[in-house]
Parts: sequence; structure tokens; C-alpha cells
Amino acid sequence: MKKIFITILLLQLFVLSKACDVCGCGVGNFNPYLFPHLAKNFINFNYQHRYYHTHFLENGEEMNNREHYNTFSLAGQYSPYKNLQLMAVIPFQSNKQSGPEGDKSLDGLGDIVFLANYKLVDVISGKEKNMLRQTLLVGAGIKLATGDYQFDESNESHVGNSNFQAGTGSTDYLANTYYSLRYGMIGFSTGFTYKMNTENKSGYRFGNSLLNVTQVKYVREFKNFSLIPSIGMMFEKMEEDTQGGVKIDGNRTGGYNTQVLLGADFNTPKWALGVNYAASVKQNLAAGQIDAKPGVSAHISYSF
Repeated sequence: MKKIFITILLLQLFVLSKACDVCGCGVGNFNPYLFPHLAKNFINFNYQHRYYHTHFLENGEEMNNREHYNTFSLAGQYSPYKNLQLMAVIPFQSNKQSGPEGDKSLDGLGDIVFLANYKLVDVISGKEKNMLRQTLLVGAGIKLATGDYQFDESNESHVGNSNFQAGTGSTDYLANTYYSLRYGMIGFSTGFTYKMNTENKSGYRFGNSLLNVTQVKYVREFKNFSLIPSIGMMFEKMEEDTQGGVKIDGNRTGGYNTQVLLGADFNTPKWALGVNYAASVKQNLAAGQIDAKPGVSAHISYSF
């Protein structure tokens, strides 16, 4: 199988994500399906933009905010042994909020993630157009509290939002599994990630989350490059956040979001670049107090 089959699986929203507190997703989420699992070593740069419209009651008044979250991430993977993949992700956050209390912004280093994947299955059968390849990986990781977390509702200089931070202030853990199948020009992939959060020094604990991503891809190969359009679905379920072991009042956290994913990649044997679009088809975030708007992302990757 040609190296050109190594593709970036770009899936948006809630990826190294920042979200408003009514969403309950928390900062520092991680989606391992962003990267080319079949590559031994790579360097990746990714940009993502997410937009949320929040509307909830505070002191009897309705608060309407627009929040824009921009994530720039640098990732690298190294395979010291045949089936073992070690990955690191360094995110940088640039967020903006506008609402009745004026405009606020935050920029800074996010929470760094380390992940290890082990390839349990990598089987190739058939030849050329009838070639079949199956891959199964399992992995686990840790998210460090490297991003700044300063949330104080009594401080007017701070955004009154526990998620509008550079990091969660907590050390969190991830477990994931990923399966891909390709027959000829058609590719299929699905994966699950469970993120287990701990309480930070301020006594705040973001709810655990479960993420599932499924994609179907069409691989059109040419002499020196390939074009790969894709369509997929992403579902994430978030538990409610707690403060001091008690659930946050006002149904401002937790919920679920189902999105449709559309993407296109341009790959050479060494380079990959692409764009993606994500739009919610069904959501219930913070008991309907938040609307997740469409998001976009772009990436460039070098495999070696």
C-alpha cells in the first residue's frame, strides 16, 4: 500500500477545545483522531475556530454572550518500536467573548497532552484495487495543567466563565481506541475517547466526557498525490461540572452534541494539508442554554 494512504483524520470541535461553561465540555479536551495513525513519525500544525452563542439567566437578567475560541496546536509523534506510537500536543489558546459586560479576551499556552498508542492489528490482504487494510489501536494519555487557570467571579477583570481559561488547572487522563478499514478507494474509521478529569486547586472539576468519531473517506489517487473528501459524524457526551464536589447550579454544564463533519485532504507521500467543516445536527448543551455554531479547521502535516 502506498504511503499516500497516510491521511490526517481532521475532526472538529471539542478538540484540544475551549468551550463556555454552560456547555460543560471544559478546556483541554483532546481528540486523538486528528492525526495520521498509520504514520510512524510526523509533525503537525493545526488551527481550529469554534463559535458559541450562550443565553442564560443571571440575577434575574438574561445574559447573551458570543464566544469565539481559536486553538493553534503543534503536535509530534515518534515511534520507537514497530507498534508503539508516542505523541505530544502543545496548544495555544486565543479566545474572545462579547456580551452585555463588554468585550474580553484571553491568550496563552494551553494544557499539553502526552499520548501513547499501541497498534494491536495492522493487516493487509489482496492487491492493488482490491487491497484490504484493517488497523486497530488502543491508547492512553495524560493532560498536564500547563495552561493558566484564573477564575474568580468576584474579579471583574476575569471572565465569569470557568472554561474561558487557557487550561483547566487539573491533571486529566485519557483512554482511547481506534479502528480503520480500507478497501480499494473507500475508507472507514471509527474511534472512542474517554476523558477522566480531576479536581483542580480551586476545587473545580470539569465533567468527564465520551467522544465518538466516525468517518467515511473516498481516496482518489494520482501519480504523486491523492485527494480525499470525507464525511462523518461526531458525538460527545459531557457530564456536569462540580465545585467542591457539588454539581454546578443552574444547569450550566453537561449535555451532548452531535455534529456532521465534511472535509477534504490533499496528500503527498510526505505532506498532507486539508480543511474541515463541522455543524451541529442535534444538541442539548446546558439544558439548551448554549448553541454550538458551525466550526472550521485547517492543518498541515509532514510525515517521516
